Amino acid sequence: MAKNCSSLVEVENFLNGITAAYTIRDGGNSEDPYKGFNLGLHVGDDEHIVLKNRQTLEKSVHKSIVWMNQTHSDKVVLCDYRNAQSAKAMLRGTEAVSLGIEADGIVTNDRNVALAVLTADCLPLLMASEDKKVIAAVHCGWKGLKAGIVKNAVTLMRRCSLSNIHAYIGPCIGPKSFEVGQEVLDLFSENFSHAKEAFVSEDNGKYLCSLPLLCSQALTECGVNNIVYSGEDTYSDEKYYSYRRSNVTGRMASIISIN
Repeated sequence: MAKNCSSLVEVENFLNGITAAYTIRDGGNSEDPYKGFNLGLHVGDDEHIVLKNRQTLEKSVHKSIVWMNQTHSDKVVLCDYRNAQSAKAMLRGTEAVSLGIEADGIVTNDRNVALAVLTADCLPLLMASEDKKVIAAVHCGWKGLKAGIVKNAVTLMRRCSLSNIHAYIGPCIGPKSFEVGQEVLDLFSENFSHAKEAFVSEDNGKYLCSLPLLCSQALTECGVNNIVYSGEDTYSDEKYYSYRRSNVTGRMASIISIN
């Protein structure tokens, strides 16, 4: 992956033969309240500017990118080069502007594409098989985690490879920043035996929820034990977009590809 994009941070020591990265707000052409490297076409930013930002990302990864129209579902789709979108073509008008595949998880064994997941507090999960045959990008909000999207993604990956899976949990709202009500704890406790470990009670009757721990638990239940967590909190660190901090805001992308 090229180093000519200051907005792109490559994940070090993830898995040889796999490139994983995520973007930050620095750089880009978007203006307030999306100021920086906004990659979300659905947030109200100028479409032309967002496509310019996406084109910069395309040039840096040197691959076509598959994007998703994310709706907090449990839907995971197998994709390939035919699902990739070209920001350059959209800017020229030779390709219709699209939000991408209707899904919250995408899986591919196509080396010609990179997979992208958009977030601004939700958890971006990147996965790759140890034999480098298949990768996945998954959008994990609490609703998707509750619905079992991690299991669905791992199950689809297993159709392409039975090799060990490595997982990277990217920047998301941190365990000390994500406050939820009793109803969220109850929903997880109904079906997940260890979910309570991810919730810390507060004096106001609410709970601090750890999305990374909930995701790690789901991965472990699927037999995925090679897990790396960025430790980055999008809510407390302003180099990231945060929907909870600023309701009208941009989106970062987490990217994965097979070298």
